[in-house]
Amino acid sequence: MFEAELAEALPQAFHLAAGLLLDRQDAEDAVQEASLRAWRRRGNRRPGTDLRPWFLAIVANQCRESRRGSWARLLRMAEPPDAVAESSDRAAIVDLRSALRRLPHRIRLVVVLRFYMDLSFEQVASVSGCSVEAAKSRTRRGLRALESALTGTEASR
Repeated sequence: MFEAELAEALPQAFHLAAGLLLDRQDAEDAVQEASLRAWRRRGNRRPGTDLRPWFLAIVANQCRESRRGSWARLLRMAEPPDAVAESSDRAAIVDLRSALRRLPHRIRLVVVLRFYMDLSFEQVASVSGCSVEAAKSRTRRGLRALESALTGTEASR
């Protein structure tokens, strides 16, 4: 039963990890580690509750921890590599990823959950462990920060 529920949640978990870590290999590693953690802690899950928010929270925490690792700290200090932009779309993607990397984890988490995974604010709040109002507020802050980073202007809201 647990294995089947977990298998159903894996594609969304990968999308979340990819959105947070912005690297496919790191995302796969994070989901694998989160799956092991979920398996070990399956007894902590409240009976009769949906596995998805519980598991996605574990994935989000794993992503945050992996970014705090020594290699991640070292890599974060370096500028992202210059990508050869074949088109303005490719350049926009590189700019967006760079702007996302600069967001604090809790802000990036709600932005990725809301816009990349298309979750409702109630689901975003459940996964990120905050109230619905806090999820909305963090999303607004994230969007303002992204807008500021992408347009090169100071957000005035």
